[in-house]
Amino acid sequence: MPAHLDAPSAPPPPATATGVLPQSVTARSVLRDALTGQRRGRRLAAASAGLTGHDVAEALIPVTIGAIIDRAVATGDSAALGRWLLILTVLFGGLLLSWRYAARAAAHVAEFGGHSVRMSIAQRALDPSGMASRRMPGELFSLATADAQNVARFTHTLSTKFAAAAAIVTAAVALLLISVPLGLLVLLGTPPVLVAMQYASRPLERRTEHDYASAAQAGATATDLLTGLRVLDGIGAQPHAARRYRAVSRTALAATLRTERAQACYTAANTLVTGGFLVVIALVSARMAAHGSITVGELVAVVGLAQFLRGPLVDVAYFGSGLARARASARRVAATLGSAPSVTTHTPAEPADAHPAPGATIGSLRVEGLTIRGPAGAGGDLTEVTFHAGPGELVGIVTDDAAHARALLDCCARRIDPDAGAVYVDGVAIHQRDPDEVRRTLVAPPHDAALFAGTIVENITPYERPITQETIDAALTAACVNDVVDALPEGLQSAIGERGLTLSGGQRQRIALARALATGAPVLVLHDPTTSVDSVTEARVAVGLRAARANHTTVLVTTSPTLLAVCDRVVVLADGRNTTVGSHAELLTTSASYRATVLA
Repeated sequence: MPAHLDAPSAPPPPATATGVLPQSVTARSVLRDALTGQRRGRRLAAASAGLTGHDVAEALIPVTIGAIIDRAVATGDSAALGRWLLILTVLFGGLLLSWRYAARAAAHVAEFGGHSVRMSIAQRALDPSGMASRRMPGELFSLATADAQNVARFTHTLSTKFAAAAAIVTAAVALLLISVPLGLLVLLGTPPVLVAMQYASRPLERRTEHDYASAAQAGATATDLLTGLRVLDGIGAQPHAARRYRAVSRTALAATLRTERAQACYTAANTLVTGGFLVVIALVSARMAAHGSITVGELVAVVGLAQFLRGPLVDVAYFGSGLARARASARRVAATLGSAPSVTTHTPAEPADAHPAPGATIGSLRVEGLTIRGPAGAGGDLTEVTFHAGPGELVGIVTDDAAHARALLDCCARRIDPDAGAVYVDGVAIHQRDPDEVRRTLVAPPHDAALFAGTIVENITPYERPITQETIDAALTAACVNDVVDALPEGLQSAIGERGLTLSGGQRQRIALARALATGAPVLVLHDPTTSVDSVTEARVAVGLRAARANHTTVLVTTSPTLLAVCDRVVVLADGRNTTVGSHAELLTTSASYRATVLA
């Protein structure tokens, strides 16, 4: 954010999740970490203090002007006028400097806090333990942009509200010194105003959360449709896809409009309540001045404070709105950060047991009694699947169900854990080892492995460990990528665009295969690596794959007769269970169901 097992009957040690537990991440903790993590709390305190100084100084401006009228202008005292003008200048200078440095500190907290939230989302998305609940890329993008920004903006909301509260207190004290009834009016009238605004913000909070969820769904749908645009063009499904996106987009628009209407109603109510409160203060002050209870300077001070108070009161009243948006986004972020992991690791009693025993064969793969229950309505289960592959062997796995193939690959890659049985590498069950450690030994990329924006060579070598040019050349040759490289103007340095969409499906598939081969992993499990290439290229890939993996363990989950022909043996699964084992040629002769599956 590993324990040695000689037989499948050995009981596993207690499991602990590698991912973040759901109950450990809350909206409150997301907000707290964004605002105060990595010593940002000090800057937030400095920003709050600076803005408080600014607002307090601004509250004292009308008081100072009133004092100038009563003590200098009314008396004709030039010396007093000079002193009070100097005080007024100091107040203006102080409030300007306070705002300048406070704004810088608040911007620092907001920017770095938002970056921290985005990095946390990225870290959770890339966590080797995975997520039990699938999230579409568009949803994660929405979380990392709009929601992270809303959480970070709460910095300004919080710091300005502290300053506004201090300004209200300063104004109230000044009013009490001028007139106790006026001071009490402010002190007793402000809390009901704030409570009313807090209650008014609750519907807005609920609608805001729904608004951002709908926007995320629309973004996810758009990403999904754009990714499969070529497929949609090929099957003529553009009208259906457009209707689907329009429906989701309209739902998001309706949610946004409801939120904006709620925001408009909240703004109107806020202006009405706070404005009415200030009118009452001004009327009471004018009546007291008419009766001689306060001086002309005090009247000016009271009217100035009444006008000034509207800003802090509005700021404090809008705290509910800002908090509503921040909470709604923080809850969505917390739901992702706290999502349950798809796999677990085990804490062994003796760490050394989690590594191959001395003399153990390096690069051997054994699947024993593997059972994976499929989701309801998704077809049958994998049940007690058993096979093995040793160093230098190329073993084919044939299944009549694509869901079974994906489940087997996901289990080997530790994207999911089996319900029973185990996958062993060098005699050690992989579910007892850290996912990162497993993936250094056993590589099982998904069938639809994604490419990334960048060059061909950057996509083939995205690893921390150095890869020699000889290894790159061997992978390119085995996957028949040299044809692709030769056809591009800049060769290996050619940019392939986002997700490699400037290339054809077959070219992307060959580059993904070369990337898998370049790992040099002791155990490599591939799922239909040549479905998008022509038959001639597929035959060349089969020969190259056999040569490139001559000293390593390789498993091909495929129904391609061209690839199966170069396998040492083929394990056939039917209805999720082992049925027969033999060479490709033998099975073509002896098994009618095998012929139907691979020659269809």
